[in-house]
Amino acid sequence: MKIDEIKIYPCFAAHEPKPEKMQQKERYFEETGALQSQIILDGWGNLIDGYTSYLIAKARGIENVSVQYGQRQIVRASHKPGGKPYTWELPGLLIDRVSAGDMAIVRTERGVKAVTVAAVEEYAGNEPEPLRMVIRVKRKGGVA
Repeated sequence: MKIDEIKIYPCFAAHEPKPEKMQQKERYFEETGALQSQIILDGWGNLIDGYTSYLIAKARGIENVSVQYGQRQIVRASHKPGGKPYTWELPGLLIDRVSAGDMAIVRTERGVKAVTVAAVEEYAGNEPEPLRMVIRVKRKGGVA
């Protein structure tokens, strides 16, 4: 795919990767001639993973890159019924396996907590900060 056709969500553009991470990815490219991580797009051509590889390819003037297509989902959940909703990202193994009403185990600023899922949504790239991941989900009547 032509690199100029890849769309970048504002949340990626607003958060530059750490210099150490970019240096490591750059070093890998110099040693192997390959990008260290895959560039993954959603069905609309928006980058959902592989931002560092995208940046290296752009900086090196690479016009065409191989891409994979994937999906990202987020959950909106609260710590108590009627409480303030927060957002977490679902890891790949839990995509399309979580429903409203499920209990999710998540990492918060105050440690690992259980929250009740209010909604599951496709990631739209408009979240204001990097998202934390759901650790696991306790489904109604079982474990996911």
